[in-house]
Amino acid sequence: MSDRLRVLAVGCHPDDLEILCGGTLARYASAGHAVVMAVVANGDKGHFEIPSDQLARIRHEEFRASAGVIGAETIYVGVPDGQVYPDHKTRCKLIEVVRQARPDLVITHDPNDYFGDHTTVSHLVCDASYLGAAPLFKGKQPAIRSVPPVFFMDTVMGVRFDPEHYVDISDTMETKLEMLAKHQTQLTWLHQHDGVDILGNVRTVARFRGLQCGVEYAEAFRTHAVWGRQATRRLLP
Repeated sequence: MSDRLRVLAVGCHPDDLEILCGGTLARYASAGHAVVMAVVANGDKGHFEIPSDQLARIRHEEFRASAGVIGAETIYVGVPDGQVYPDHKTRCKLIEVVRQARPDLVITHDPNDYFGDHTTVSHLVCDASYLGAAPLFKGKQPAIRSVPPVFFMDTVMGVRFDPEHYVDISDTMETKLEMLAKHQTQLTWLHQHDGVDILGNVRTVARFRGLQCGVEYAEAFRTHAVWGRQATRRLLP
């Protein structure tokens, strides 16, 4: 990757990108590419005690702190948890995200992930990245020049995901964990609600993906393989 790329990663909740592609985003950033991290939902339901309004503010701050580890730009859409719907209003918001980022490639959730908010974001991003290049679809910002390729990141814990591409994150694994550790509310929530050590689990999944491709740690992706989205050069690190 000799040319400087603009990389847009769109996750549903404030910690999803770190869990699923944080090492890859760190690699892009360390190579001098522009990374834009966008989050659709505000994370206002992920706690036992903190009220939703306060939690949304905290999670926004955690997200910005995480992106700051690699110097990424941030876009925060702010849809309440559980209300990410495939409607016109939300689609228009995602189109504005794409047009603001002006990406050379997009990374987002796999359409087979475990939760409706995640799968809805996947479909919305695919639609928005196409319509974002339609000049007559009017919005606040001008249309992008071409439809970008889309890569689906691994599902949570790799369930029902068959990788097509791997990215070696051996050198950025600790950065990935540093980013994820900024989400302290979620480390607590996932432990108390699900009995999950998310930092440990993320390392385990990365180690398993690394074993599949012959490196210490890796992240897995697959291509949104439809007409108009194929590239003749490798865009992933």
